[in-house]
Amino acid sequence: MTELHGSCDERFRPLELLMRANQESGLDEGASLAVTLNGRPVVDLWAGFANTARTVEWSRDTLVCVFSTSKIMVTIPILMLWDQGLIDLDAPICRYWPEFGRNGKATITTRQVMTHTAGLPGFGRAISAAELHHWNTMIEIIENAELWYEPGTISCYHASTYGFILGELVQRISGRPFARYFADELARPLDADFHFGITDAGDRARVAGLFWPDLSTAVLSPTGQRLSSEVEIEDLSLPAAMATVSPGGRGFGNARSMARIGSMLTLGGELDGRRYLSSETVREATREQLYAEDLMFGPMRRGLGFGLDSKEFPAPTPTTFHWGGFGGSFITMDSESGITCAYAPNRLLSGDGRPPTSEPVMGQIVGDRFNEWWRTIGDVSRALS
Repeated sequence: MTELHGSCDERFRPLELLMRANQESGLDEGASLAVTLNGRPVVDLWAGFANTARTVEWSRDTLVCVFSTSKIMVTIPILMLWDQGLIDLDAPICRYWPEFGRNGKATITTRQVMTHTAGLPGFGRAISAAELHHWNTMIEIIENAELWYEPGTISCYHASTYGFILGELVQRISGRPFARYFADELARPLDADFHFGITDAGDRARVAGLFWPDLSTAVLSPTGQRLSSEVEIEDLSLPAAMATVSPGGRGFGNARSMARIGSMLTLGGELDGRRYLSSETVREATREQLYAEDLMFGPMRRGLGFGLDSKEFPAPTPTTFHWGGFGGSFITMDSESGITCAYAPNRLLSGDGRPPTSEPVMGQIVGDRFNEWWRTIGDVSRALS
């Protein structure tokens, strides 16, 4: 029987059983799972291997790249600045960042970026790893990029541009680079082991190697295929790759740190007596802002940077808000039940390898492992209600 390390409250045993089953079936190599209930840890589990040679066991403090689950971590700083009255989500971004308005982008608002309707889902050209390593280079590319669609008219997931646009806004408004602002205002106060731009050798040694999928089996729309080919895939075990700050897709953490940050949102913006966001801001961010056909994912119901429950892509519960990342990481937050759940694997899966029965939708892209996690989280939530 596979050995799981850590602890699990008996009420959440179905999640432990699912994690064990995934380990024993080979769906997972290494992974961490964490759940908080009303801000208090009730599940903290880890298992498997942290390197592709299968010689190093996953430890309590192993980190892993969680890809687009990182978007939650760039969404929160924008919400903090909005909460403080430092940014107007409906004002043109070029009010704070004049150069952004080039090539027809003068009317794009922050709200449109957060709902993936800004009309700039990609850079419009191939991006090399060398370019990605330099923040100022990427910002200049975005400044000179041309619109794909008229802002506000089309929903299309802003896979890579999301993090750079919002990250630069954080820097322009706060006067601090995004990674520093995140560390100062969120990670350190919350004691959350989540990082952008890892440069410390000790932290680099904790980052798990990745088991990549066969990307030829991915179920993607034509737009998704175009976006996926824009950014060069590189070895994320290299120091330069780990040091790269790409807020929308290259955060490094574990389930414990993600659940810690997510539980602040679950509890309406306050955790352990410290308020990070007003409850009004959290309510606005997690209410429906858009329910539309996304050119990459199919029908999506969205808040400000969060996915919401819909018939096409059911969340664990109707009141859950969430997001996930390539390969299978995710955070789910439910203010009604008080449950926050996070999962961080290093075996990356891209769908289940089967062709779609219709136009691609989110559930077909993320695959059966992801869907089974969400069904189980929902079952546990209902059992506790």
